[in-house]
Amino acid sequence: MANDRLPVPQGWRNADLYLEPALDRVWAALRDTRTPERLARYYTTDANFAGATFVGHGESDPHTVDERDLLAVTLLDVKIPPRTVRELLEPGPTRDRVHELLAADRIPADARLWEVDAQVLANAAELYEFLRALVPPSRDRYEVNWATAAKLCARKRPNLFPVRDEVVCRYLRLWPSRYQVDWQVFAWIMGQADVREHLTRLVERAASAAGTDLADPDALLRHLDVAVWMHAPHRF
Repeated sequence: MANDRLPVPQGWRNADLYLEPALDRVWAALRDTRTPERLARYYTTDANFAGATFVGHGESDPHTVDERDLLAVTLLDVKIPPRTVRELLEPGPTRDRVHELLAADRIPADARLWEVDAQVLANAAELYEFLRALVPPSRDRYEVNWATAAKLCARKRPNLFPVRDEVVCRYLRLWPSRYQVDWQVFAWIMGQADVREHLTRLVERAASAAGTDLADPDALLRHLDVAVWMHAPHRF
């Protein structure tokens, strides 16, 4: 099956073999009768999940990285080295470059992965790879140095960058894989109108539950990640 949903930059690895299996597993998660309760529980304000804080904490400038962004990503179990924190927050070439890469004419703040063209996708990849290079590889074999970059990108553009959590990627049979494949798979899944419609109903149901805060109900890519993460087998 050709991936006609996402025009990718030249040289990217073909993701066709991953599309249908991942979509089947997403549907298994979305149709699980326990998913509405799980989604609401994740966004319950007194629960010990990142919840709405990851996307909604503070009014961060969409074109730069600040303290609120760094705090938000730590809620998803990533560690940011002190040197990286200084490079991102203090005036200098790194901060200036991040500001350039997040410019509205390169990556619009409202960009959606399943709608962007190849140029925006290439710009997104440039941002991701720049941020990834700031974090040295971990000595802990259970940690991956791309996690910080992936989650920071998802914080800045929640409908463009999938979080790429290991639990979700393993469940979707994407692990180990490259971000180029993962992005195509998530774009193709979110390009299905019935997936978006079903997910929207789940989000609306979760938002109506007592004590929940979804911050941005329209951040569908983020909500998809949550629904799948809560469904997939992992240590919790």
